[in-house]
Order: sequence, then C-alpha cells, then structure tokens
Amino acid sequence: MRNKISILSLLFFLPVFLGACGGSGHNSTPNEVPVAVSISDQPSNLGVLSFDIQITGACLLTSSNAMATSCSGAQSLLPEAPMTVQLEKLQTPQQADVLATTNVQAGTYTAVLITFGTATAAVNVDPNSTDKDSASPPHSCTAGGTPKICELSPMFTTSSLTLPFASAATLFPGQPTDIAIEFSVADSLVGATAGRTTTFTITPILAVSIVAGTNSGGSLIDVNNVTGPVTGVATTSFTITDDMTGQPVTVATFSGTTAFNGFTGCSTNNIACVQVGQIVSVNYAVSDSTPLVLSAASVTDNDDFQNGQTLEGTVIATTPAPMVVVTAVTAGNTQGVTIGQVLTLVPPASTGFSVAVPPGQTLPASVSFAAAGDLVVGQDVLIDSTGVADGVITADAITLEATQFNGIVSTLTSPNLTVNGLNNFFNDNGISSVQVQTGAQTTFGGSVATFNGLAVGDQANFDGFLFNGGAGQTPVVFGENIFDNASSPGAMKKPR
Repeated sequence: MRNKISILSLLFFLPVFLGACGGSGHNSTPNEVPVAVSISDQPSNLGVLSFDIQITGACLLTSSNAMATSCSGAQSLLPEAPMTVQLEKLQTPQQADVLATTNVQAGTYTAVLITFGTATAAVNVDPNSTDKDSASPPHSCTAGGTPKICELSPMFTTSSLTLPFASAATLFPGQPTDIAIEFSVADSLVGATAGRTTTFTITPILAVSIVAGTNSGGSLIDVNNVTGPVTGVATTSFTITDDMTGQPVTVATFSGTTAFNGFTGCSTNNIACVQVGQIVSVNYAVSDSTPLVLSAASVTDNDDFQNGQTLEGTVIATTPAPMVVVTAVTAGNTQGVTIGQVLTLVPPASTGFSVAVPPGQTLPASVSFAAAGDLVVGQDVLIDSTGVADGVITADAITLEATQFNGIVSTLTSPNLTVNGLNNFFNDNGISSVQVQTGAQTTFGGSVATFNGLAVGDQANFDGFLFNGGAGQTPVVFGENIFDNASSPGAMKKPR
C-alpha cells in the first residue's frame, strides 16, 4: 500500500481566526521565486454536498506590511483572482488542487492575506427541520417527513483573513515553493440552532503551509482527477478548464511517461488523440524545477461526454426516481444548469454506465456500476445529458467518480474496515455505515502510514468509489485515500 503524507503536516501549520487582501502584479526579475498555490479542505459532517467560495485576492505579507488590510504593494499569489473554488471534491488533504502557478519576489515573509466574496452551499435538511442562511433576506428551506437538499448562500462573518506562518519563511530565488491553503469547511460553516431551525454563517477557519522542494513523490505537488473540457492543444501540451476552480490548466505531455486512456478510435496513444472540446480527466505533477512545469501523468478521455452538456453531481435519491444535486458545471455547458440545482435523473442504457478508475487499477468482481439499479445515495457522478427540461435531466452517459466523506472506524478486518458516524445526509437516507475495501491502490495519510496504523474509533476522511452493496447490505467503497484524523479530532464534527 502506498503512503503519502499531507504537505500540511510538514511546515508552518497553524489554524487562525481573523485577518485582510486584494491583488498586485509585478515585473519578472532574476530575483523571482516560482510558486504554486494549492488548496484542500477539511470536510464538514453536516451533510454538505456542495460548497463553493469566491476568493477575491491572496498575497504574501512581510514584517513591514504585516498589518495591511489590502494587497496593494504586496506579492500577489492569485493573478487571476477573483475566482470561485468548489471544495466538494477536495475533502482530504491528499486531494489538493492548484489555484495558481506564479512568481513572487524572493524575500522573508510572515503571513498570507486572503479576502473572500460570496459562498453557496447545498446542505441536507433533516426531516421536520428548517435550514436557512444569514443573507438579507435569508434563503430558507423546510423539510417535511423526508430530508431535503437546500441551496443556501451563507454570509462570511469577516471578508478577510490573515494567516501567519509559525515563523518567518524565507523564499530563495529560483527555489520552487508550494504555498498550501487548507479551508476547513468543518469549522468554518457554523450552524446556530433554535428549536428546529438552523441558521448558517461562515466564520472562515484556514491553515497555511509553505514548503520548498520536493514531496515524497519527487515533485512539488501531485494533483489527481482534474476534469474539464479541452480548450487548446499544442505540440506537447494542452489546456483544460478545471471544473473545481474554473481556471485554465496547461499540462505538458511526455512520450513514454504520460499514459493516454479511453481514446477510442485513436491508435497513436499520444497527444494527437487529444482534441478541443473533449471532456478529459487529468492526473498531473507540478515540477520542482524553474520554471514550474505541470506534467501529465495520465490523460483519460471521458468518451461520449460532450462539451456543452456535461456536469458533475451527487446522487441524492434512488426511489421512486433517481435524483442528483449539481456540484459542478463544466465550462461551456449550454443547458442552463446551476450548482446546487436538484434534478430528476433519467438514467442511460446499461452501455452508458462506466467507472472512472485510475489507470492500472482493477475493481473487485463483487462491485458493479452498470445499470440504474447500481445507483446509491452519495455517489459522485459525471453526467452527459441529451437535455434538461422541467427539472429533469436525461443522461446518455454517466461515469462513477470518487466520493469523499468522513466517519469513524468501527471495525477492522484487514484489508477492509467498516465506517460509521456518517453525516446526516447518509443517516437520513438510511445509510448508517459503509464498508471500505483497501488494497494496493489505497493511499494513507494523517496520523497513519499503513492500514495497520488504523484503530477502532479513529475519525478519518475517505475518498473512493462508492458502490451499492445490494438489498439489505451496506454500501461498499473501493478506497483510494484514507486520511486519519486521530491526532486532530477538532477537524471533525458530530452528526446533527
């Protein structure tokens, strides 16, 4: 089994509560430091199915401007800000995404300054309860006898945040550096309950680390499962728009190093297979070289998925008809769908079902995703639709993607484990536990290095393919990542 330790466990890790920023450019000089800015999440246990935030600016501060309330004159980290980030698929520190690659001036810095705009969240409302936000006037949803998915726009209690490093960090010319931000939805999305009504606000709780040099994998950062449409193809590189950040990502391909998968009808098995308009999923590494290079480890074509009619969602019901909540809308979608929208799903024929298993992995024979009967609440899916009308989406292709969730280890029978303590979304839908199957594909992190480090009672974040276990059986997860929070239980919340 593989082991990857979160970069947030390495240097300068400090949660903070208050702070301020904007953005500033700079001219290229020999004194520059190539920087990658990444983001991950600590998930909430409040049944949050979608959570996107607008970041309006981020910059580095020095001791001379440590009290700044804007980034004027400071080193901007996000040249393309403002940007909206969907955190729904970044729910383990091992699942970081890249917000930007840029250059800053070498020097000694004391903090990162971040400013926020708006946020939206799709949350599970318990039966006979009301959830609302702090907007004026507030958005409000009341569930009857069954749970309901509600889209809210909770307000930030502060528009800016200063994230100080544990000690001053010196950035050297030409030394590739990763500045990693962890946004803890678990601690930031706050619900105040009065009777059966819960009102949500956002008090942003973040952590920051700054790491120079390579990680255990030999690169600055490794990024998995970036999905989006191809917008440009060059001789040895191509560009897609990342569904989670909305940002263009240009990755280089290398003969004999980059694996190309699923490109039916293309026998060259290289970049010649990649065409503008295709919906692809990319795993890539950010180099530790100057300049930074984003090198594609694998490129998978989501065959039959068309630019203009693809979205991502989470299954929220299977009977009497399947339903999904939209969690990301692929750039170029022309069907008028929005994040947080709930749609009744008309599934495709059995030939339209597939699983986005990474190259080199083989699913156990005991699991299946080949028909509508294999759908189960909680699955994350990529959908290609022939049309959306009157709240109904008709799919001609649907791919099972990895699902992120958290819970408590309840039993251990190597190489598998059972997880309970799930959030109210699972519990309200009759799922009190899931079985997680681990294997050679599973990455461990946090307070454990291998399966043998897990213990009953540990709180952990899980990432893997969720399958219907069958009538009367618990769902089964083919585990990709397990991040054990035994040493940091504050990151988890009890189910409400």
